[in-house]
Amino acid sequence: MAKHKTNISIFILVLFHLIGIGGVLLGDAPKFLLLTPLNLLLTLGIILWNQDNWKYWWVFVATYTCGLGIEVIGIQTGWPFGTYEYSNMLGPHVLQTPWIIGVNWFILLYATNSIANRIGPSLISRILIAAALMTLLDVLIEPVAIKVNFWTWENPEVPLTNYIAWFVISAALSYLWQVNRIDLNKTIGYTVFLAQLIFFSALTIFV
Repeated sequence: MAKHKTNISIFILVLFHLIGIGGVLLGDAPKFLLLTPLNLLLTLGIILWNQDNWKYWWVFVATYTCGLGIEVIGIQTGWPFGTYEYSNMLGPHVLQTPWIIGVNWFILLYATNSIANRIGPSLISRILIAAALMTLLDVLIEPVAIKVNFWTWENPEVPLTNYIAWFVISAALSYLWQVNRIDLNKTIGYTVFLAQLIFFSALTIFV
């Protein structure tokens, strides 16, 4: 039953991301991009549906809260990422910050820590691997997000402080995931990471 559930989940994740790529490239891009919050919620639901061990549920809650909180601080103060602002494309806002952005932090940390669990031989290496993968994804996400108006920066170029902040914050949050040795569904984590990688790589090339 567990394998069947995982296979269904992989199919749904791949299908929705392919539809997203096709819709943006061949259809009405603005309308498809407005569905991004729905896609994030779908991905969140699939992760939670496949997560069997809930001993460290509080780490998941803390990840969402910290992810949203640091974005709120960033919007209000310009620290630590740099000065930027969100459009309305990511849905309802809390203090000028889309509440769905905390979900995005959780999804990406689940995916990157799933990979780190597999290839990292030590606690420090797993934390650094997860943070590096998070930063890699942000490097891919930033130009696409700017082009489609998810958010805008004060200056045309994304500041280096943004990527440094992403790495440091991702490492700090990954520490929580790794020190507690959370039993993640690695197959789902890998799929989410690859789906995000392919999705944003495709949009980087063609949008």
